[in-house]
Amino acid sequence: MKKIFIATTSFSTQSEEPLALLKSNNFQVISNNKGRKLKSGELIRELSGFDGVIAGTEEYTKIVLNELPQLKVISRLGVGLDNIDLETAKKLGITISKTKTTPATAVVELSLNLMLDIARKITNHNNDVKNGVWNKQMGSLLQEKTLGIIGLGTIGKSLVKLVKGFNFRILAFDLFHDEKFAKEHKVNYCDIDTLLTQSDIVSIHLNLTAETKGMMNKERLYKMKPESILINTSRGEIIDENALYAALKSNQISGAGLDVFEKEPYSGPLTELNNVVLTPHIGAYAKELRIQMEIEAVENLIRGLNEE
Repeated sequence: MKKIFIATTSFSTQSEEPLALLKSNNFQVISNNKGRKLKSGELIRELSGFDGVIAGTEEYTKIVLNELPQLKVISRLGVGLDNIDLETAKKLGITISKTKTTPATAVVELSLNLMLDIARKITNHNNDVKNGVWNKQMGSLLQEKTLGIIGLGTIGKSLVKLVKGFNFRILAFDLFHDEKFAKEHKVNYCDIDTLLTQSDIVSIHLNLTAETKGMMNKERLYKMKPESILINTSRGEIIDENALYAALKSNQISGAGLDVFEKEPYSGPLTELNNVVLTPHIGAYAKELRIQMEIEAVENLIRGLNEE
């Protein structure tokens, strides 16, 4: 009997179908019971002797993979593979897959929610009222502002479509230009410095690469308008968190909404500030999407093991 480990948390909590699909294939299934992302040493211990894994964002490094000789398939529940050493996996003959179902709709809805929250200070007002404080803080409108999107791929394009009713002027920075889409949706491509200096809201939708890691450093953050808002629902390592803390604390930028962090779970100094809204990497945590992605991850795992 082949052994399958489910590393990602909250698997099959919204529907029994993904887990039932695994068990119907006569797999022995063990789940991560720690309720958090596993560390390298924990991965090695937990996955020892397993044939396949339903993976989340935990790090499958060269060291980890070399300690798991029986592992044959890593089925990533998600679209990013930056947490897996693909070169080592290939050398070891480990099959890698990811879900094609994109979390774009869920991610951009969260991005928009963060924009609205910060602009109207919703979280601050909620906390005040719950603490017995009736204090009305002045917010600002999003309508007819300039939205800068860093990364106009599938998710960035979904954001463009979602916010049509706000009548944004939309700027975009991306190495690859889809001129047809830009013309149809009135998107203006520009360099990143122009985007940062002219945008009222900057929303990041990039993959993590050697080029994008740390790209939102002190120099770039300080090019943003003092009244601007920064949103990141892509990868935490894209932003220099210490530089962002300094920019927010000094009111160099007005506010930020972050769903991703350099190290997760996050407990750093940004939690001290009231002009930042933090969520625990919930971009894809929408029930309907989650069920669809889990089923696809299971199907990918089964396919990978059958091809062995």
